[in-house]
Amino acid sequence: MLAAAGALLGAAPGRTAAAARPSTPGLSSAPRGLDVLPFPGTPDAAPATNIDFPAIPARQIASITAVGSRSGLHSGRLSAQPAGHGTAFTPNRPFTPGETVSVTATLRTPAAGTASGAPHATRLHYTFATARVARLPTISPAAAPLAASSRTTHSFITAPRLKPPIVTLSGRDTDARSGHIFLDAQNSGQPAAYFIDHRADLIWYKPSSTKRRGPSIFNVRVQGYHGHPVLTYWQGRVVPPGVGKGKDLILNEHYQTIHTVTAGDGYRKRGTDLHEFTLGRQGHEDVAFVTVAAPTAANLTSVGGPANGTVLDSIIQEIDVATNKVVWEWNALHHVPINASYQPYVSGQPYDYFHLNSIEQLSNGRIVISARNTWAVYSIDKSTGKIAWELGGKHSSFRLGSGVRFFWQHHATLHNNGLLTLFDDGAPPPEEQQSRALEIHIGTHTRQATLIHAYIHNPPTLAYGEGSAEVLGNHDVFVGWGSRQYFSEYTPGGSQIFSGSFRTPVQSYRAYRFNNWVGLPLQAPAVAVRKASTAHHFNVYASWNGSTRVAKWRVLGSGSRHGSFSPVGRRVSWSSFQTTIEITSRDRWFKVEALTGRGRLLAHGTSRVVSP
Repeated sequence: MLAAAGALLGAAPGRTAAAARPSTPGLSSAPRGLDVLPFPGTPDAAPATNIDFPAIPARQIASITAVGSRSGLHSGRLSAQPAGHGTAFTPNRPFTPGETVSVTATLRTPAAGTASGAPHATRLHYTFATARVARLPTISPAAAPLAASSRTTHSFITAPRLKPPIVTLSGRDTDARSGHIFLDAQNSGQPAAYFIDHRADLIWYKPSSTKRRGPSIFNVRVQGYHGHPVLTYWQGRVVPPGVGKGKDLILNEHYQTIHTVTAGDGYRKRGTDLHEFTLGRQGHEDVAFVTVAAPTAANLTSVGGPANGTVLDSIIQEIDVATNKVVWEWNALHHVPINASYQPYVSGQPYDYFHLNSIEQLSNGRIVISARNTWAVYSIDKSTGKIAWELGGKHSSFRLGSGVRFFWQHHATLHNNGLLTLFDDGAPPPEEQQSRALEIHIGTHTRQATLIHAYIHNPPTLAYGEGSAEVLGNHDVFVGWGSRQYFSEYTPGGSQIFSGSFRTPVQSYRAYRFNNWVGLPLQAPAVAVRKASTAHHFNVYASWNGSTRVAKWRVLGSGSRHGSFSPVGRRVSWSSFQTTIEITSRDRWFKVEALTGRGRLLAHGTSRVVSP
């Protein structure tokens, strides 16, 4: 336990004390941002936050003093962070909401480069403030719109509990080499993660619940983890004003959940937000970037609200996947003023001033994020938390060329060639006549942003939320139209190749295409047999939820359940999620086998035995 007394700062709440100017070892210094978390001057850290020292190993720290302006001295536990991410001090009790916390760390040896002009400091001093936590209103899952399943969803004899949305394709045939299409089923009556092939045939469908309306599912995609493809998505409850309280799941090729990522450092009960879950690498370790929507008390007079209002802060947490520990954190309120928002203030509701909806890790130590309600994309220096540049918004770092201006946008991605893609919703309220997916050249030296392409849906559509834009391996652009019921693919020149659509009111938060997913389910294929209209004629129905390798089906029959089975009829090619096979047989018991294109039996590919 550490609770050493030490000098305290007299800095005002939300400010960082000025650095001392030591000339000899043993004097004090204000830390750089990367040396401590929460960042110095953070105005709304969680009262249950840890105090982290990402660049300082535990053996270098002799003592830590953490004193709340109301709660007093806090003892706690000092521990090494995973994978060399420094040290964490975990207080034994939370700080008081709305107080200033003064932190003093005494080091056994000087912290190299602790602050500009103070390379020999052995004591670090800084302050941050804790949030005055507010509550968000809740919404019952039953209040969400439900679709009539007979009109908007499929039904299957072999999987009667599954109700996947009906998807229709129009336009030229899509290229199978571009991969499967990954979606989530919103407003379908059965929230689910799923993907379809290039003909819109269902391959895999995973509802959050088959017994009743379950939690919502968002953002289904393929990512890399330990060098292998994994499926990831968010699952939880959606609460006003359109944010989430949930968790992020990582599934392997067998569709087994291998990791559940949750928010930390005081936000575990709050949960992760639905808008983003990005896997990345930090050295040799796998990390995840998640969003947290945290209501906190704030002065809203700058946007026409009360002095004692509630603002919704957008928080980024970088989490070590193996241990679920927070290794980096960023608060929008600390770096972007409330009056940077274009969101109108509405009395009686938490003010969602920022609305973070995408995060991308770059190789240069920065991240790129999209904030819907400031109409801006930001590049953030992780070492300091400061904004390196802003595209759009009220204080753009770039001159915006013709057609670049965007509104209420989603899903910003900065590519290695200097191009940035995003989905420009344009509403609500409507600022444009139609939504667009944009490809923008970012001139970091010229400070000029130039529109390269705008991808428009045919017929035109205006999304009132959500959406995505993805550049595929063949340089086509794949667009999810968010709250509208479409997804579509375009040539690099902007010509629409095809469009997919759901039946209203079904929609998908984002839409992706990936060609590197191989699904190998461990459960056996499902089978059902029904008698046909004539004697000894049967219809056999076969499906294998999630298998991407089944190419053919073989039916086997027997006169007794435990007898010898032999092939019945010819092999039939896989034709859809549920393939119908017509057979003629005097057998009473049947099963199916899933085969590769070369006729080899797949592992776990033999169904149970059934009778008509």
